[in-house]
Amino acid sequence: MLISPIPAPHVLIIDDDPDISAVIAAALDAVGCRVTTENNSMRAEDACVRSQPDLILVDLMMPGRSGLDLIAPLHQLRPEAIICMTTGLGDPAVLKNSLRSGAWNVLCKPYSLSDLAELVELSIRLTESLRQEVRAGVVDNNLELEFPGDHLPDPADIARLIAVAAAGECDQDVAYRKLPLIATALMDNAHIHGTKECSDLAYGVRLSFNEDALELEVWDNGPGFNGPTVIRQLSTSAPKGKLSGLQLTATLADDVRFAEGRSAIKVRWMNSHRRQESEEQ
Repeated sequence: MLISPIPAPHVLIIDDDPDISAVIAAALDAVGCRVTTENNSMRAEDACVRSQPDLILVDLMMPGRSGLDLIAPLHQLRPEAIICMTTGLGDPAVLKNSLRSGAWNVLCKPYSLSDLAELVELSIRLTESLRQEVRAGVVDNNLELEFPGDHLPDPADIARLIAVAAAGECDQDVAYRKLPLIATALMDNAHIHGTKECSDLAYGVRLSFNEDALELEVWDNGPGFNGPTVIRQLSTSAPKGKLSGLQLTATLADDVRFAEGRSAIKVRWMNSHRRQESEEQ
């Protein structure tokens, strides 16, 4: 069963192979989810309207319409849903295209039950973060949070980050998808790997925006790691299961930098008018 106290989500599976849908549905049922399946991509919108899902698993390659074709209409019908692409293709270009088209993550076949359960757990936290953003209160253009190592990042923490981004000039897709997704992944990594969940160690996050960009920094006082090397290794290895936080970060951020001499990563998104100026130049 899922460990989150928040009710398990309703999952919509869109896959033209009914046997695969049945296997995934059984796995999701085992972790406490409600599940709806649709094997015809032409009926995907109708299934979304009927089921009102919290998490949508959509296969990339289907007759009629591909998973990429469905991201935009499904998001329009259910903007609060977390959309994840499933695929048996390990082409990095395909994975990047899926993420840049609006998917929150990519599940690469074959994936394990634990991969699926982790994705469900993540979708619960992200969905709750988006819901709590409206209650985050008055915000300014800077936010700094620090936590003991045994604190698991919760939806209220991410909601405060979303509120800062939403109050700035950054794109809606950055504020409501890219930022919460990457912040959660990097803070989880700092909590689990950086501090080893030890209360004597700490980790934190800084978020700020100005007329040029939105910048996120996640740090911990653990031993650190060689981030650029890890990203290069991930980019050349065959993907399996769900994509890691660093893979998501490298694809969805405009700029990624690792601090020298300490465990910290800085992620940057240019504001839309600055990005347009840069592209015109």
